[in-house]
Amino acid sequence: MSAKFSKVLSDLNRDRIFIVLCALIGLLGGTLAVAFHLAITYLFKWIWLSGGIFGEEYRVFMMPLFPFLAGAFVGLCVNGFAKSASGGGIPQTKRVFFNDFGIFKLKDIFYRFFFSSVFIGFGNSAGREGPTVHLCAALSSVIAQKFGLSKQKVRDAVPAGIGAGISASFNAPLSAVSFVFEEFFGGFSNARGAGGIFIAVAVAAAVSRILIGENPVLAIANVEFHTGWWMLVCLPIAVISGVLGHLFLGGILGLRKFCLGFSKVPKWIWTALGGLCVGILATLAYVWSGGYDSVFSIGYNVLLPAFDSGVALRSMLVIFAFKFVCTLINYATGGSGGVFSGTIVIGGMLGGSLGALFCMLFGLDSSVVGAALMMGIGACLASIVRCPITSILMIFELTLNYSLIIPIILGNLIAYFISTRLSPIGLYDSVLLQDGIALKKMASFRGNRDWANLPVSAIMTFSVKGVKASQKAEEAVSEIKNSAHRYRSYPVFDDTGGFAGFAKSEDIFKPENSDLICAEIISSPPKTYITADTSITKAANYMIERDVLELAVVDELSPEKLLGILTLHDIARQQNASEPFDK
Repeated sequence: MSAKFSKVLSDLNRDRIFIVLCALIGLLGGTLAVAFHLAITYLFKWIWLSGGIFGEEYRVFMMPLFPFLAGAFVGLCVNGFAKSASGGGIPQTKRVFFNDFGIFKLKDIFYRFFFSSVFIGFGNSAGREGPTVHLCAALSSVIAQKFGLSKQKVRDAVPAGIGAGISASFNAPLSAVSFVFEEFFGGFSNARGAGGIFIAVAVAAAVSRILIGENPVLAIANVEFHTGWWMLVCLPIAVISGVLGHLFLGGILGLRKFCLGFSKVPKWIWTALGGLCVGILATLAYVWSGGYDSVFSIGYNVLLPAFDSGVALRSMLVIFAFKFVCTLINYATGGSGGVFSGTIVIGGMLGGSLGALFCMLFGLDSSVVGAALMMGIGACLASIVRCPITSILMIFELTLNYSLIIPIILGNLIAYFISTRLSPIGLYDSVLLQDGIALKKMASFRGNRDWANLPVSAIMTFSVKGVKASQKAEEAVSEIKNSAHRYRSYPVFDDTGGFAGFAKSEDIFKPENSDLICAEIISSPPKTYITADTSITKAANYMIERDVLELAVVDELSPEKLLGILTLHDIARQQNASEPFDK
């Protein structure tokens, strides 16, 4: 009896410690997020003033240099000693959270804060929210480790830090909670650590409001929109946003693949060139839009005047097009910044432009421009970031305005539906897959989703240990025993490194085959393969037709290049994870 009572007390103490920990994470995470926000804001103000130090007429020659210099410096560092600060922040956080128990290092915080501040503050078209997620996730992990908590508890603390960062960055606590559940838990059915997340989010929101005020990003709380047929503008906004989400993802993956194809070119060179391109394009946008610098850095300063119909249609179209291209370039070529802020500006300019067109065509009140701008922000967030509930809540919290709830919900869901049908895997997970990081453990591929239509790249094994076609079976057995990799069948590679087929493990280990070379005991020929974009359903049918338990996943243009393997166990594991378990 006393042992059970002691265990109850021990559990209560652990719960209390965890609650105190989450409150501390909210306090420190909120402060860190605000400091990061201010660092970027004031750094870009200084850069902008420096660009015109010799006179306004020289700004067009000075401003392209700053993103280039930041790209070169940050690219060199994050591809060297500060690899943890590379990328947008959210993919990196997901990788550590799911694959490494959320164990971050103290230096991850310093690297991310400094290099993201420089990269974005010097004018590159990147967002601060993704880096803020990474910053606060690392902070929460380090605090939990200092508390001496177990690996599982450290991992449970990370979502609290993520929520605190989003809450303080946007002054949007409800959106922060929904973002954690949608992006990291794959839905709202997983309530693990939910209490701690709410505590951290609430404390972080309070910290943000104390330090930088109560105002949301768009202070338009007193505007009321009345229901009318003009709200149908949400339909073209939704359709275009859905297609844009697909094009944005395809553009990033395509440009990343192009850059990675030049293996002899250092990665930091691409980051520097990306900064130079963005500097030139953002300067052109500044000139052609009539003096708006919103393609540089965060770019939120155009949203409020656009909402008030103070930005010309031509200027909004210019900012929309250039912000889209520049955000894509910066994200694809590396550096240290996200896409959240860019998505908000892109969506706002898209919606504002379509709203202005509606006003011109149908003689509507100019307030429609502001309403359409809000619809565009929500729809683009839903199609690019792929968190539909968060995108709906965030519009309301960013603006403190709830009078457009019907068209915003409708538009966001349509945009989300279109983008997910065109590109089943979202941006962050697609980037991880392109980097060879499997998503088997990630919550976004669990639950009641149409997982069977996802490409096999979502569940395949990327790093594969194989055997050489020319070596004897006994040599292969020796290597296998000294390796931690054990498979039912092993891929066989020829002398040029090309895939030659599979050899069954039992055949390799048979004593009578010891003097045979591996090429002589291949059981599945090299023509038995699929590509990474083959759907899981088609792959399963392919296995059944050929009566095999594994398939080679090869490069579409070079079938001899093995990318990984897919086994029947991979498919069965995903099916079991995605379907409810009935006791």
